[in-house]
Amino acid sequence: MTLLIISQIVFNLVISLAVILVTVLISVIAYDIIKFSKSLKKFVDGVNKESSELYEKINKLLENISNLSFISRFFKKKKKAK
Repeated sequence: MTLLIISQIVFNLVISLAVILVTVLISVIAYDIIKFSKSLKKFVDGVNKESSELYEKINKLLENISNLSFISRFFKKKKKAK
């Protein structure tokens, strides 16, 4: 009878340790996922900021090019003769 009690105690200890280890593993994985998502958000925000700045610079460049007298001739619309 004592062997049965000892084996139940050992079984319960092993199951308890396994549950604790699985909980710790899930916690570590959740922490890494949260950390990765935060860094991904920072990366996307940086790309968004840089792309909007590039868009503004390209628009300014096109405005300056169209203001030049000799180049503006190329961009003017030609009137159609009827």
